[in-house]
Amino acid sequence: MSEIRGRETVVLADDYDGLVKWYRDVLGFRVIRLFDDGFHYCNLETASGIKVGIALASEMGVTSTDRGAQRVILQFEVDDVREFFATIEGAGGTIVHPATFNEQDRFWFGAIADPEGNQCWVVDSQCPSR
Repeated sequence: MSEIRGRETVVLADDYDGLVKWYRDVLGFRVIRLFDDGFHYCNLETASGIKVGIALASEMGVTSTDRGAQRVILQFEVDDVREFFATIEGAGGTIVHPATFNEQDRFWFGAIADPEGNQCWVVDSQCPSR
């Protein structure tokens, strides 16, 4: 069996241009490469190496359904969850689960949704990884 290597996680968008702009301008991803010949696809990456692809859902044969039934969720780590959430609210995102402090493990966490309703979990650097 061939070795599996990581690539970007792909987010399907109804408003492709709007979602690319939001991940770029609000979350700070850099556009690495744009494809627009036959299909729309954008590779994005953060300075820390998180890779995301955005594709136009209709070109992939996918129609919008209940985003609450999402099966894959992006998770990001930030220095200050509460400060990050304030930025998200001011930029068209939604707070799905407010910033909450986990007393037992001593870390902040919560969840946001991008303008299309795709959820992302957000934790601080104290969140246990195992």
